Parts: sequence; structure tokens; C-alpha cells
Amino acid sequence: MVDLFKSSMEEVFNRSFGLNVEPDESKPLPSGYAAEIPFSDGRRTYRATVWLERPVLEKLAEILLCENDPDEETLRDLTSEVANFIVGHAKMEASDRKLPYEMETPRFTGIEPLHPTDHTLHYRIDGRNVALQLKETDE
Repeated sequence: MVDLFKSSMEEVFNRSFGLNVEPDESKPLPSGYAAEIPFSDGRRTYRATVWLERPVLEKLAEILLCENDPDEETLRDLTSEVANFIVGHAKMEASDRKLPYEMETPRFTGIEPLHPTDHTLHYRIDGRNVALQLKETDE
């Protein structure tokens, strides 16, 4: 599953949004906007969390919404929408590979710190951090 999300993260930011996303291991700021999407590979359940620093979201609001000064509600909605793009792309790749895959609706979880795990993919966009974290759940 990690490879699906890795390629999805890169494809969505590079091709869909026109932003150069580069793998990076630097430490992100103490807080960022987070959204999660529960999903299943047919055997186990997981939670994908997309974490973005505010300047990245502001850049995306400019690109996708033509808004230069997005309000807080817009940034929160955009966080969920970015998560939807990434996980949706992963779902298409899984379908192309004939892998079972179920995805739920993204949910904004708040402005929170990123707690890296072994399955956290770190990236930089214009000097700012974004991350995608995958965690198996007990559900």
C-alpha cells in the first residue's frame, strides 16, 4: 500500500497541482492541517492522514480556487479535498492493478502536530512540509 500512496502523492502534486514535491526527511513545523481517510485493502483496515503546513494550503488555494487570502474554513475544506485527491488517485492505481480497495470520505481532523511513524512519507514543496501517514487500525 505504501507504494500506491507514494506514487499518488507525487502524481497529484506534480501533475494535478503543478507543484514540485520532493521527498524530504526534515522536521516539520509543530502544527499543520490534517485530514484522514479510513480505507481497506480487503484484508486489513488503515487510516491515511494527509498533513500540510498552512503556506502549502495557501498556495493550493491560489492554484485551485484562485483565492489569495483563503479563510480558515476554506483551508480546512481544502485539506480534506487534497486528502481526497491523493487517496482517490491511489484507489485508481489499485483498481488498475486489480487490488481490492475500499475508501471512505475524508474528514478534517484539525490543526495538529505530526507524529512521524515508520509509514510516514515526508515531502517538501517550495521549502514547506507536507506528509502522508499510513497506519493500520483495529476497526
